[in-house]
Amino acid sequence: MKLSTLALALSMTLASTSSLALDSRVVIYSGNFDAVSQSYPSASMPGLAQISQAWKHDFAAGANSLALDRLPIAIDVGSVQLTLANPDIRITSQRYDFALPDQAQLLQQAIGQRVTVEQASGGNLRRFNGILLAAGDGLTLRQDDGRLQVLSRYDSFELERAPENLNTRPTLRWSLESPRAGAQNLHVDYATGGMAWQAEYLIALDGAAQRGHMSLSGAAQVINRSGLDFLGSQLTLVAGSPARARAAAPGNVVMAAPPPMAKARMASASYDAGMEAQDSGEYHAYALPKPVDLPNGSMQRVSLLDPVNDLPFERRYEVGNADLGYRPSRPQINAGNDEQVLPVGVTLVFHNDKASGLGLPLPNGRVRVFQQASQGNDLLGEAWLAHTAAGEKVELAFGEAFDLKARRSSSDMALSDDRLSLSETIEVSLSNTKSQAVTINLRETLPRWQDWEITEASQKWNKLNAQAIGFDVQVPAQGSVKVRYRVSYRWPMNVRP
Repeated sequence: MKLSTLALALSMTLASTSSLALDSRVVIYSGNFDAVSQSYPSASMPGLAQISQAWKHDFAAGANSLALDRLPIAIDVGSVQLTLANPDIRITSQRYDFALPDQAQLLQQAIGQRVTVEQASGGNLRRFNGILLAAGDGLTLRQDDGRLQVLSRYDSFELERAPENLNTRPTLRWSLESPRAGAQNLHVDYATGGMAWQAEYLIALDGAAQRGHMSLSGAAQVINRSGLDFLGSQLTLVAGSPARARAAAPGNVVMAAPPPMAKARMASASYDAGMEAQDSGEYHAYALPKPVDLPNGSMQRVSLLDPVNDLPFERRYEVGNADLGYRPSRPQINAGNDEQVLPVGVTLVFHNDKASGLGLPLPNGRVRVFQQASQGNDLLGEAWLAHTAAGEKVELAFGEAFDLKARRSSSDMALSDDRLSLSETIEVSLSNTKSQAVTINLRETLPRWQDWEITEASQKWNKLNAQAIGFDVQVPAQGSVKVRYRVSYRWPMNVRP
């Protein structure tokens, strides 16, 4: 498709807006990181960022027109607010024009204009010139002698001039009234999709012991698929996803001048990393100290948390027969299962407090846990860290223990003659093939009924909740321990098993 004349006209029309020197501030919210990275770029992309761009414009006295065509594809048109430093300048209208979507739309806008169409046939190239009357399933031209030429197929077309209101990019347009001529500062704020970030943490344990010290470092993965480059931008990462009201896709919007955008008040807070941490309403914001480049179609890593060393940790080994929140709806009197082999899970526990050397708000993200070894660090597993406030305990379940096993069995089940009580013996064998002794937290859900009593137990136990008990079992190196208890259940006559 030949559009040489059209391209020249457009370059002249858009030169003033495309060459603006914009100072950008980009605030990106966490959440939807995977969805953004896997989505096809479109106006309905997930993710959320708040953009603030400032520039200077030369105003004439009286009526002025302003256009901004450097916009992301996923801009939230309803969020756009233009603010001027001079309150005497009045915004009379604001409009958003969609970009030209495809060749078919271009032809529709060119109806009534003169076009030249080329058609290849049998090795020859034929040219047709006339006024475009219809475009859709082929083209219809009115030639200079009045004849109509209908072309069911064509290879290229050329327009003598650009159709009116043709936009090769999404464009915001404003009409303004200025009492006097001169350069004025202004800035525009808007929300857009197609941008997200996610924290990535690395933990290195100092050895295989159940208790020890570890190092923790963090970074942020930032993705930009908005359709627009943000170069030399001040970047702030916010841990949180504000609720957003969704409506139908917007059309061209004409509105009166919006009020100035309300700025978030951020109280300063100390942070030990390369960026500054702040409170931002219900969220935490992390402002990078230097401008960064965020090219469209890029994913990059920026420092979030400087390495923190010598953090105390506990490696907790846990095994259980069921969900601790289980509640039976009626007594269960069926015979118990055959012997079960239960995996022993590994949970890393540490405290996010100043006494431990940390005490910082930690945004949610992926955690990779390594163990220091002579030939480098060995990956033990991955876990997901939820948003964690300073002072909270962190528990990360990152895998199963290879050298620890649990086998559970039920025996000696007895149902009373009146069918109002039942008792059984539970035995759990815990084995340890490690070279050091470990403590295993055995969590036993009592699944048959809500009214229960432990009548015998080989180990000291504690009540975890209304339906579960726990044992902290010391298992020697290269050894095993059996935990045995007998439980009795009772239920009233009006309850049927």
